[in-house]
Amino acid sequence: MSETDSINDAIQASLASFTQRIEDVSSDQFNEMRKCSFFDPIPSDCLAQIAKESEVRTLAAGERITTEGDTMDAFHVLMYGTATVYAQNKVVGSIRAGECIGEGTFFGNEIFKRSATVITDGEAIVVEIRKTVVDKMEGEVKKYMDKALLLALFKKLQAANKKIGELLRDNENYQMRQAIPISIPT
Repeated sequence: MSETDSINDAIQASLASFTQRIEDVSSDQFNEMRKCSFFDPIPSDCLAQIAKESEVRTLAAGERITTEGDTMDAFHVLMYGTATVYAQNKVVGSIRAGECIGEGTFFGNEIFKRSATVITDGEAIVVEIRKTVVDKMEGEVKKYMDKALLLALFKKLQAANKKIGELLRDNENYQMRQAIPISIPT
């Protein structure tokens, strides 16, 4: 065996090892995404394609997932942990594992700005899916991603309706207390 053959064999072995590591990372990413409730409506074969185009990040406590006012060019799914939502430097909500942030950007043809800053409460794992990735999806993959996004929006709408109902009840109770005449003995 010549020195050139030895070098070629070493290069081939290195490339095979590198390819295996990439496949292992892709498989790990898919497996983690499969565990997340956001991705439940998406069949595994479609999710495998989405996983290849997504980025999974581990964040420490206090790290920003999004920043208010930034251009929305991706959405995020919180796979592990919790995060607090701030609008105009005030706490306006929280995000739990399985929920997403910024999904509304996929339903318009214009450029949107983020309406809130989202900061992790503790260690968190998020998957980031760029708008360009979703825009180029086709067929079954697109159909199931749209379903997952619509389901996420529906859940947020239900939560908002519940909160509005609570606020209306609180307001009615407050108004009723104000309307009750109180007589104070003299």
